[in-house]
Amino acid sequence: MDEYYWKPEDFEDVKSANSLADILGISLRILGRMPNPVVMVAGPISTGGRGTIQENLKVLEAEIQKVRASGKTVFNQLPFEGKFGELALKSGMIYFSPVLEEVYRPIFNSGRLSKIYFIKNWETSTGAKWEYDMAGKLGIERVLLD
Repeated sequence: MDEYYWKPEDFEDVKSANSLADILGISLRILGRMPNPVVMVAGPISTGGRGTIQENLKVLEAEIQKVRASGKTVFNQLPFEGKFGELALKSGMIYFSPVLEEVYRPIFNSGRLSKIYFIKNWETSTGAKWEYDMAGKLGIERVLLD
């Protein structure tokens, strides 16, 4: 996967990551390379949306590309999804909620995100609803996409 602001060692570090703390460290390192303002696109992945992770990832990737094409600097969380899935399986949890508190909350608290774009049907997703609420609490601008 060719991804802006990622270096080859970032992809290698994701492959060898053993915890959400490892993923957070990689995320913050990448965010640190990105010019302001940085935005993110949020939407259904493991719950809601089109009903499958694969279909939801396709939709999210397409929306990330649209926002990026409009000239925005987008933090793309998709390269982490395989590792999130691996860690979720190891946890045995039906819904892997620790990713929200241990990765996304610190990213949101980092002050690096100025805006989050929410794709259509975001409200059907447990995680996207959490992201919407957290962004509101932290004063991060929320934009609803068509």
